[in-house]
Amino acid sequence: LHLYSLYAEAEYCNGQFHHISQTAEIIFTHAKILRDKLRVYATLIRSLGAQHKLQDAMEIGFGVLSQLGVHQQSSLPHMSVVLRDTMKLCKSIENLSDAEFLNSKEMDDSDMIAAMSFLQSLLLYNFLARSKNY
Repeated sequence: LHLYSLYAEAEYCNGQFHHISQTAEIIFTHAKILRDKLRVYATLIRSLGAQHKLQDAMEIGFGVLSQLGVHQQSSLPHMSVVLRDTMKLCKSIENLSDAEFLNSKEMDDSDMIAAMSFLQSLLLYNFLARSKNY
């Protein structure tokens, strides 16, 4: 499965996007756990984004996030709530000394680390999908 994932990445680099879908199907068929599928999911999402199929990329990405235990809210929070929480986070970070900040516990939940990686791509694709100039 790892070799197939690497092949899909090489095909992405070569712009052979149709091969990625075929390779992904092989991996999805034979993989027994989600962890074995994550790398090819990421490659598939990037390939869809490169083809300007942003909605498809986001749908797959949100599906992966759901499988990782991260569920999207049915509606976005009000902007005031987002600003309040962002300011609260900024203040808590500002109050840390350099030593405290550097000694912060590193995230060790492998599912959440993977989810953060997928969220990074989804943020970009969401921005591009909503951009009028893209």
